[in-house]
Amino acid sequence: MEHKKFYQSYYDAGFFFPASILTTYALSLYTKPFVILSGISGTGKTKIAQLFDLDLDSEKMPVLDVGRNTKEKLIIKVPEVFDRFNFTQEQLSEILSPEEYREFFEKANEFKNNKNDGNFTDIYVLNITDKFGQFQLGLYGQRASNPLVRVRYKKSRRDKDGPDYDSEIHLKAHYQVGDVLELEKVSDRNFQVVSVNEQSVIHQYKNVQKTFLNRKCFLPVKSDWTDNSELFGFYNMIEQKYHVPYFLEFLLTASNNPEFPFYVILDEMNLSKVEHYFSDILSCIESRVLKNGEVRQEPVVLFSGLNELETNSESFEVIPSRIEIPMNLYITGTVNIDESTHMLSSKVIDRANIIEFNDVDLKVYAGAEWNDDKTNFVLSHDLDFLNVSLASKEDYQKLNPEIQVILSDVNSILKEHHLHFGYRVANEVARYINQVYVHVGTDDNVINQALDFQFIQKVFPKLNGTYAVLEQPLKELLLYFSETKEIYDIQPEGTNYPKTVSKLLRMYKSLSTKGHASFIE
Repeated sequence: MEHKKFYQSYYDAGFFFPASILTTYALSLYTKPFVILSGISGTGKTKIAQLFDLDLDSEKMPVLDVGRNTKEKLIIKVPEVFDRFNFTQEQLSEILSPEEYREFFEKANEFKNNKNDGNFTDIYVLNITDKFGQFQLGLYGQRASNPLVRVRYKKSRRDKDGPDYDSEIHLKAHYQVGDVLELEKVSDRNFQVVSVNEQSVIHQYKNVQKTFLNRKCFLPVKSDWTDNSELFGFYNMIEQKYHVPYFLEFLLTASNNPEFPFYVILDEMNLSKVEHYFSDILSCIESRVLKNGEVRQEPVVLFSGLNELETNSESFEVIPSRIEIPMNLYITGTVNIDESTHMLSSKVIDRANIIEFNDVDLKVYAGAEWNDDKTNFVLSHDLDFLNVSLASKEDYQKLNPEIQVILSDVNSILKEHHLHFGYRVANEVARYINQVYVHVGTDDNVINQALDFQFIQKVFPKLNGTYAVLEQPLKELLLYFSETKEIYDIQPEGTNYPKTVSKLLRMYKSLSTKGHASFIE
């Protein structure tokens, strides 16, 4: 990600967000793949998630060996789930004979004129030879209005009359998931494997595939989501097939493409009670552990009794009984707090970074221009969302001892009132701050801003209660952060953590006037 282009892209799209907010969102998502954006309606919090992305175009692609005839090269990848993929229209002339090529586009025009966007050709079988033997792929045309060159790894179960072809058995037996195979044309529809996992070919494959992949999944949550079927599907007894919803298909696509990050936006996440539909994802993410340099996690169980079931999906005709949440999947939820929504439980709050959007400054907004000189809390180094690790005790041990003392002091105050946080929060706060050292800066001012963000995103969002519950802990926290003796002498901007102190002061005043306060509002 080119960090300057990252900030400018929001302004160019017509939105104004402080650079520090965009920075903490990026770092929070990088630290842990689940972030909640909270606040009043109309602040644009959903747009932060929708517009966020890595700048993949900035990646420099190696040049293929010019001594080889790259025009006739095709590239395929061994997937985790054998579904379908695309070749480009430009490659089609190197695959089919001249007569078949002409027939392909004649049928496309015919279907287009009839406004039919289904499959418009029969299957063309491609024969591929390698040192182990031979396997086949099936190619066909789809979506005549803008023709796609679809390729299947094996014959569709719904294709009763087409020719037989299969590559799954051969590829599973002789290659690893993720292997990238370069094919060279021998004759029409006949190819041979000429390289496996050559670096320049891998980069070329990524460059081609990113034009086909939809890596954003926007899901409006509905108030009737009372279980996980809207995300993970269900077995349809009438059709006797497993129903694959959009989220599940997106998740499987992410699993098949670990070289790209994928982003999910759950809009109005708390219109339904979050645990009812999201608990499987929370549990699986929290189950992740690092063993022998590899991340392990518990899977989501879709069904029992069989290893796989036939589905209603055209992309994934069979689905395994258990699936994992892929490491390249990042989830952002947006929430509003009003009479139509549910409050977030401590279980959900504890597992996310919660970024609040309640400040609206129309005077600044009227002439807003992006300028990274206004704050020093901006990214100075790229974030690699394909190379992440889990927050752990080691993160806390690496933390500056002075910050450890501050966190310990705050937790001691909270513990006196049974409001303290656990090891998970401590590790994730530490990982966030350690990433700030690497990707933002090491100045005391920068680190104070990072700790300020973590207090309001990770440590205090669970605070919610009556005057009797919160008055004393809030008072102790405010006096600790401000180093004063009286609450009413506190000036937030004069402290090291102005965002935290401002929020705690607001809660304290709410207690005095209403008898109740909640950090998330």
